[in-house]
Amino acid sequence: MPSPYLQLGSAVKAWGLKGEVKVEPYADSMTFVAKLPSVYVTGAGGDLARYEVERVRRAGSTWVMKLRGVETPEQARCLVGHGLFIPRSSAPELPEGRYYHADLLGLRVRSEEGRELGRIVEILETRANDVYVVHGPQGEWLLPATLEVVRRIDLEREVMLVRPLEGMIETEAL
Repeated sequence: MPSPYLQLGSAVKAWGLKGEVKVEPYADSMTFVAKLPSVYVTGAGGDLARYEVERVRRAGSTWVMKLRGVETPEQARCLVGHGLFIPRSSAPELPEGRYYHADLLGLRVRSEEGRELGRIVEILETRANDVYVVHGPQGEWLLPATLEVVRRIDLEREVMLVRPLEGMIETEAL
């Protein structure tokens, strides 16, 4: 069952003198966050603390956020290393065939013939396409996120059907 929250990034450093935090985004764009009333930040023990969003602006490949109640660099430093989350219901609707990384992590990977090949444990972003890191009985292997290889994603059944390319996986594992 998918989490009710999606991680939109991580606080990587305090920014400026007014309690802003620099955020490494996990999304292509964070402009929609400026329209949200709040974000949630992980705290001790994994609990989520709600912060109202005052403003969001781009700073190169990162974003700078001002959260209400975080007024000093010292307070901002307390957020560094913590994840920033939004309710799934606040996330933008994705076009057909696009998925949030959080929904793909943990999916079972199965060949079109029905062989269990492992689970997606990490997603690497490359210029050409994402690459899924799969842990399975044959060890760790890489699966390119291309239409040629990924044949179907079924989030309800938590499975990704694939057509591995020649030499992608050790043949004795199949």
